[in-house]
Amino acid sequence: MNHQLLNYSSHLRILSLYNISIFYFFLNLFTDQMALRGVWQLEKLIVSYCNWGGSSRGVRAFMESHLPAFKEKNPQLEVVTELIRGQHPHLKGFYKNKNQRVICVKNMDPEEILLHATRLRNALGRKVVKLRTRHVTKHPSVQGTWTTATAY
Repeated sequence: MNHQLLNYSSHLRILSLYNISIFYFFLNLFTDQMALRGVWQLEKLIVSYCNWGGSSRGVRAFMESHLPAFKEKNPQLEVVTELIRGQHPHLKGFYKNKNQRVICVKNMDPEEILLHATRLRNALGRKVVKLRTRHVTKHPSVQGTWTTATAY
């Protein structure tokens, strides 16, 4: 009986370590650096929050714990905090090509907000274009689509 309990607790410890390692694996996956020809595209990041609202609780914790380290890791980026009372918190990114992206971060944990800020930093600032076809090629087929009724 005691051996089974010990075995169960060791399994729980292994599972918790496994979950933590998966979290850091995905965090590293999304924090890979991306720039266009060696130039970061995000110029300015504005962190808007409310000092009273409950939906800004995670942003306030993010500003205390993660934001100073984020500023140190990204000296090319201008990070500004903006107090807007009575509004939900959001991150706003301004890019070199004059585009901007806004992400609502209401009721999020500080780690999730750090992930979104990193995604804004890694993005190129281009508009998302939906592909009209599944296959993209420079040389489309002139023969037509093959079917089972096609004769040799």
